[in-house]
Amino acid sequence: MNGCVYGYADIACINEKTAELGVAIGDSTLWGKGIGFISVKYIMDYASNQLGINIFNAETHEANIRSKKMIDKLGFKEISRIGKDEYLGVENQLIQYRLSL
Repeated sequence: MNGCVYGYADIACINEKTAELGVAIGDSTLWGKGIGFISVKYIMDYASNQLGINIFNAETHEANIRSKKMIDKLGFKEISRIGKDEYLGVENQLIQYRLSL
């Protein structure tokens, strides 16, 4: 990987014990290899153990099957379908998720 950045995982919108989770792997040759899942697990563990966060929110596009599978595998539950946004050039339904530890 030669020290290059290929993506990120982050927490944002921190409000007491709640935070929004984000992840992006930019290099499509790395999609589907578990990098996003492992990154999210690490950041959730850090946020929980070091910051006391116990509720995580996430959002993805309905057509983003890999992201949906990762969110499901992490134990998130769908809570709403509010808003639309462009994904791969097509307007797509947004899905909101929540995980309470």
